[in-house]
Amino acid sequence: MKTPLLRASAALALIVLAASCSSTDESTPSASGTHDVVTEFGTVAVPDTIESVVVIDGRRDLDIAIAFDLPVIGMPVETEAPPEIPGPLTEPMKSLRDAGVPELFPRNVIDVESIARVDPDLIIGRNEVIEEIYDQLSAVAPVLPVGSNGTGITWQQDVEAVGDALNMQDRAAEIVDEYDARVEQIKTDHADAIANTEVLPITTSDGSGISIGRERVSAAALIDIGANFSSAWDRATPELDLGPENLSEISDAQALVAAITSEEELRALNSNPLWTGLPAVQSNRVVRTDKFTNDGGPITALWSLDLAEQLYTPTP
Repeated sequence: MKTPLLRASAALALIVLAASCSSTDESTPSASGTHDVVTEFGTVAVPDTIESVVVIDGRRDLDIAIAFDLPVIGMPVETEAPPEIPGPLTEPMKSLRDAGVPELFPRNVIDVESIARVDPDLIIGRNEVIEEIYDQLSAVAPVLPVGSNGTGITWQQDVEAVGDALNMQDRAAEIVDEYDARVEQIKTDHADAIANTEVLPITTSDGSGISIGRERVSAAALIDIGANFSSAWDRATPELDLGPENLSEISDAQALVAAITSEEELRALNSNPLWTGLPAVQSNRVVRTDKFTNDGGPITALWSLDLAEQLYTPTP
């Protein structure tokens, strides 16, 4: 059963479709008022009514926009590593594309002119990405920055900040409460397994190795449910890279959440006897996801809790 946040993508598609239809009617009145919002880049005048939003990075910013049911009218296309397996935003992004929302520019190659052409009421983007072009973006529309786990800003903090900025505090509280309730349910349902299973979240890295990182949404979900981490976790401060010749260093992990986006990466791992010899691999206790799970907002966090729960659910 889909959670309310995961169902939000369908509702968002309807909002986007309605917004795109109304945008061609010149008689439609524009938002009449604004209010000041203080951000890390200064004070911006945010419209009281938001009818169109462009997201810049396509990770946490898009995740949060969908969770708030904001009318997204433009987003980047992912060109770095299109996922070969479903990720937390795969279906929401498909719903947006099916509703006619354009992918305005390749991710990491921001085209301000294309953003200006769709004329959004609001732009949302990751702070590290928008910092150098903030003035250009601000000339198009007010800009709300969001952060990332890597910059020390949790998705909960961003949800609360966006809720405050858009006068949607009740919705922000609902989003955070939904996650918190799910955390408590998993802790209750799987208390014994959580206590007695040593786990690790890993991501494939260049050269057919892996990395273990604390500053990822999937890792934060495991921390929140009180996971019992294997020994390599202590060496991730905040990250630990292991080459293909060192994979036996995670042999005490009984279960893995593995961000392995492509089949090529999976084949490379499976060709390494140190990987196939890991107890977690031999016992088929590897829960696979894509690398886009590493960063994101509340939808990604709930997806990560799904992954965590799979670790502790016996397979038939």
